[in-house]
Amino acid sequence: MNKNHSKKIQRHFNSKYTDYDVCCNKVVPRNEEIQQVLVQIIPYKRAVKLRMLDLGIGTGLTTWHILNKFPNAYIDGIDFSSKMLKQASQRMGKFNSKVNLIEADFTKHEFNAKYDVIFSAITIHNILDVEKGNLFNKIYKHLREGGCFINADFVKFRSPNLTKRSVEFYEKFLRENLSGKELKHWLCHIRKEDSPAMIDDQFTWLKEAGFSRIECPWTYQNLAVVYAVK
Repeated sequence: MNKNHSKKIQRHFNSKYTDYDVCCNKVVPRNEEIQQVLVQIIPYKRAVKLRMLDLGIGTGLTTWHILNKFPNAYIDGIDFSSKMLKQASQRMGKFNSKVNLIEADFTKHEFNAKYDVIFSAITIHNILDVEKGNLFNKIYKHLREGGCFINADFVKFRSPNLTKRSVEFYEKFLRENLSGKELKHWLCHIRKEDSPAMIDDQFTWLKEAGFSRIECPWTYQNLAVVYAVK
């Protein structure tokens, strides 16, 4: 990740205004629904032994949901926020033996395994577009044949009208849920640091990486779930 940009993102997620377990539903529209969609479209039966990778595990919410559905899964969870990883460790509880937490920048970290599923929830928009194509290439390389990548995240639009409506919707959502310095903190983040990608650009990068089937099974306002199979 770009060094200066990376430092800004780290400062944001280590801030006192970013207790993600408290604020996630206040800053991500339909957060619970997008988590459910991600888990539901994982194309394996409950009892199968799976190796997974969570890019940007944060406080571990998505991994926790997945382990409740797939109790025989083993998940590597990577994040560069020590604060959030501490919360993830606390959340795992009975699942601690099923999770390997890694403090690192996933754009630079060298993965040393092949995975059945690589997933990410509300994370990849934090890296710059120039880095996303390289990340998708790395994801493809570390998936087993037939494995899938699921990206549930913020998106942006090419159309000026849709962009304007999306920005208005999201800022209104934040103003309805936050106030004072917390609101100022998050508005600064989305205006100066967020870097969501367009869905069609994601499709292009995934095709260039080699993915054979790419779909977008869910969208809502400025959010989407993208699903790709190796």
